[in-house]
Amino acid sequence: MVLSAAQTTAFWETELALPGATRQRLVLEGLADISDLTEIDTENLKQIADNLRRPAGTMIDPADANGARMIPIPPFVFGAKSQLRMKAAIKLLRFYETVGRVHTASNLKWDPVIKSFSQHWKSLTDRKDESTPDTPKITKTLTVIKWTEAFADFLNRVIGTRTIPLSYVIRADATVANIAPPIAANQPYAAEYGSVESELIARASHTHALFRDDNAKVYYYLEEATRTTIYAGSIKPYQKAKDGRGAWKAMVSQYAGEDKWRMELKRQDELLHTYKWKGQANFSLERFVGQHRNAYISMTQCAEHVQFQLPNEQTRVGYLMDAIGCNDAPLQAAMALVRNDPAKMNSFEETASFLLPHCPVAKKRTAGSKRDIANISDLNASDEKGSDKQVRFSGGKSPKRGIGKSGVHFRFYGLEEYKKLSRAQKEELKEYRDNMESNGKGRNLGKSNSTSNPKSPKQVSSTIAAQVAKQVKEKMKAIESEAESEEQLKDYIISLVSAQKTPTKKANVSSANTLPPAATGDAPTAPLVTLQQIIKRLDKK
Repeated sequence: MVLSAAQTTAFWETELALPGATRQRLVLEGLADISDLTEIDTENLKQIADNLRRPAGTMIDPADANGARMIPIPPFVFGAKSQLRMKAAIKLLRFYETVGRVHTASNLKWDPVIKSFSQHWKSLTDRKDESTPDTPKITKTLTVIKWTEAFADFLNRVIGTRTIPLSYVIRADATVANIAPPIAANQPYAAEYGSVESELIARASHTHALFRDDNAKVYYYLEEATRTTIYAGSIKPYQKAKDGRGAWKAMVSQYAGEDKWRMELKRQDELLHTYKWKGQANFSLERFVGQHRNAYISMTQCAEHVQFQLPNEQTRVGYLMDAIGCNDAPLQAAMALVRNDPAKMNSFEETASFLLPHCPVAKKRTAGSKRDIANISDLNASDEKGSDKQVRFSGGKSPKRGIGKSGVHFRFYGLEEYKKLSRAQKEELKEYRDNMESNGKGRNLGKSNSTSNPKSPKQVSSTIAAQVAKQVKEKMKAIESEAESEEQLKDYIISLVSAQKTPTKKANVSSANTLPPAATGDAPTAPLVTLQQIIKRLDKK
């Protein structure tokens, strides 16, 4: 739209705050029309400011009445405020040119249009200077159909050469309507786009000279995402031209077409209708609710590619309630309360938050977990002899098994690690080890037991052989000891018998049984009772 002379003057002198003389001088600098500003860059603007500060040429001295004296042309006023506004106006006019919007007097107002645009543009330029996020890659967890959504979001975060998010390269339609949608009130962008960034993505031309650079960037990101996967062959035909848009369309048509989204939609819909949760094993209600939540999110993504009526909040709550097949009484009571509460029946998240505390699986886990210190009144500890006994503690803290009073852990320490212990910790650790060794338990301190580190077959055989040899040795020692005892007994019996055969004086039976040899003065004689006892002992054996 062509502006009138009055509107043009108002733009220069009111919106850009330029003095009239400076405005006239800018005509000599080549800025006769507002559209000429799109040809000015930062270096050109700096040169214009220098020219206005030191203008070339001379003029008639106003103080000379005769008009015969010439003086240098004085500097023109081009203040910082005017320069700031002119820079912002240049960027706004280029934005209008990129999206195909005609500038008018109303959309060239400094406040609020140009000022609002400056804030949007600053956000884009700041993101351009940031480091590029990691490229999403196709993996087992991020399937190709879900990857397409992630990659599109990734391109929306990467700012290209034209200071436009790279997602404009892969938009559905390469061409755009010639006439831009109506502009929003007091804003530089259309109401249907909602931001400068969105309008650039939707309407930036693919015929611009710098589009090739952005298109090549998209190809490189696609190559990185599909590298070492079976999908790399799909973009191979576009390698020579570095055609990112063509490679993207090939990936979508082959692996994320309408048929693939319908299959994904069917799978998620079956999950909502057929999967049942019975509160068994370790699968908690929270995880089951998460499955329902993720299924709905996936269905929302599918609905962007295929026509489908998404379930509303009440339907989602109904699916969840029907899928719970657990007969736990508290959970069933909570479900009954939900059915009688219209607010909860129309809010999936509120229903989930109400039901989760009644999950029987989560209660079992809580019941089987360790109590916190505040709930422990006593515990089993080991005394100095290594035996377990009940030890009662008072106060806010209770000692933990395997940790001493000084805070030292009763375990094995490497040399460097041991040096870092305090003196008190070293002494307590030494005392603990001494006590354990005295009970035969400290030799393997810090080492795993046989259950955690099973021995190899060779070690088992060696251990068994050692035990058998030990038992045999002990048995042989016992036999030898018994044989030695019998030999000594035999020698003793023979000595007794020999003593009886030796000629002695006659003695009556009573004196032989009652008086010792020393009392009679005769040669020693064998006590008959003792010999009989020995014979009885041998008979018993």
